[in-house]
Amino acid sequence: MYATRPSSRLNKVAPFNYVLLLIFACLFLLYFKSIYHPTSVPLVGASRKNVAEYHRPNNQDFPIDVPQANDDQSIETGGSDDDSDSTDSDGSHHDEFDPGPEYRQVYSLTTPDRKFFPISFVDILAYNPNILPNPIKQDQWIIIAQQEMSRIEKTVLNELTCTAEFVDNALVCTAPPTVLPVQPSVQGICETEQLNMFNFLHGPRDARMFYGPDAPYIMYGSQSNHGCMGLWVQDARMLIPDFQPDYSDSTQPFYDVTEVGRPPPRHGVEKNFFLFWDGQSEAYAHHELHVERVFARLFMSDGTVGPDLAPQVANEDNLCLARYLPKIEPGAPESIHQATNSLAITLCKRADDECVPTDDNTFVMTIVQHKTYYGYHAVYEPYVVLFQRTAPFALHAISTKPIWIHGRGRLTRETHAVFYEDRPDGEIPQDHTEMFYVTSMSWKSHDQRYHGFIDDPLFLAFGIEDTRSGAIDILSGDLLQDLGSCKT
Repeated sequence: MYATRPSSRLNKVAPFNYVLLLIFACLFLLYFKSIYHPTSVPLVGASRKNVAEYHRPNNQDFPIDVPQANDDQSIETGGSDDDSDSTDSDGSHHDEFDPGPEYRQVYSLTTPDRKFFPISFVDILAYNPNILPNPIKQDQWIIIAQQEMSRIEKTVLNELTCTAEFVDNALVCTAPPTVLPVQPSVQGICETEQLNMFNFLHGPRDARMFYGPDAPYIMYGSQSNHGCMGLWVQDARMLIPDFQPDYSDSTQPFYDVTEVGRPPPRHGVEKNFFLFWDGQSEAYAHHELHVERVFARLFMSDGTVGPDLAPQVANEDNLCLARYLPKIEPGAPESIHQATNSLAITLCKRADDECVPTDDNTFVMTIVQHKTYYGYHAVYEPYVVLFQRTAPFALHAISTKPIWIHGRGRLTRETHAVFYEDRPDGEIPQDHTEMFYVTSMSWKSHDQRYHGFIDDPLFLAFGIEDTRSGAIDILSGDLLQDLGSCKT
C-alpha cells in the first residue's frame, strides 16, 4: 500500500480549519470557567445578589438624626480622585478602590493617605487584633492578637500581646510579643464526629480585649465545661501587668478566668458573645443577634446568667433585623453574627456644653458582620447596631449600609494571604475583595473606658485574611451616618 498525497485544495483549507478550532476551544474554555465558578461574586459585594436590594429594603430609608461628629473632619463622599496604583504603609500593593455608594467608607484621622494603618508584631504574623490605651504611658497602647500558626504543628493556640507605639504610621510592638498567659483549657465535651476535632486543639481563640465601666477584660473561646466550646472572661490586669503592675485584688469580678453562661438551649460550639453594661453599670451578656436575639443578665461573681430577656422585645426587634440586615436565602453559605465588643455612646458632641448623657440619648453600640463564603473564601461586611441601655434593651437603630474601611482592596496575590501563599498553584476567587474581619472597638483616648460621644476618636481593629492585623482611627460619629431607625 502506498500513502496518498493530500490534495492541494486540502492544504489550503486546513489552516483555516485550525483557526476555527482554536477559536471554538477558547470559547469553550471561557464558558466552562463561568459554569465552574458559579459562586464568583461582585467585587464590592459578598453575595451573588445585587447588594443594593440588601441595603435599601423596599426602597425605604429610616434615618436616625445624628449630628455630624465634626463638621471640619466629617467626610461625605469616599475615595480619592487619583485612581492610580499605590503602595501602602504596610508594604502591600493596592490600587485605589472605591466600593461605591452601597457602602459607607470611613477614613483615618491621622494617616497621610487616610487609609488604615498596619499593626506589627515584629517578625511574627498575628491577626484579629484588639487595642486598648496603656494606662501608664500616654504614647503607648496594649494590643493582643491571634498568632498565625497554620504552618506549625500544634496542639495549643496562642494569643500574643505586647505594648506598642506608633512608628511611621504603623502601630509597632516595642519589644517582641509574648504569649498571653491564660490558664490551660478544660477538656470540653466534644463527643460527636463533627466536634471531635476540637479535642486536639486547645488554647484561646478569637479573643476580645475591652473596657467595661471600671476595668479591662479579655474574653476568648476555648473548651467548655457545659458543651464543646464556650466563652471565658478574665480581668485583663491579671494577664497583662502593664495595665496595673503588681495588681492582685481577688475581690474583683473575674479575678480568675470564668466561663460565661448562656440561657438554654446551648449549642455545642458557642462563640462571639459580647458583654454590655446598662446605665447603672450592671453587666449583661449578649449571645446572639440574628436570626433572633438572645441576651441575659450576667452575674459577675461566677459567670452565670439569668433568663433570656430577648422575648420581651422580640416582635419589634425581629422586624428591625429583617428591615435592615441582608436577607439570607435558605441553604446559602451566608450568616450574620456578632463581631466586636460593645461601647456606650451618647448621640451628641462632647464639645457641646448642652450635651448631657441620659437614657434617652445614650445607647449600647456594637458591630455585627454579614459573612459570605463563596469560592472557598470568606468575606465579611460590618454593620453598626445600637440598642437601648435600659431594660428591655430594645434595638434602636441598624446601619443601612455596611462600613468600608479605606485601604481595603481587591483580593490578589499582592494581598499576601497565607492561605493562598501556601497554595501557589491554587486559584484565587475572581472578583473578591479582601477579607477584613472587624474584631474590636476602643476609644483612642487614654482617659476613656466604656462611654464616649460622637466626636470622640476610636479605633476599629481588624484581621486581614487570617494573616495580619490592621486598624483605623476615626470619629465614632463616622460609623453612625447611615442608621435606620427601629421605631415603627
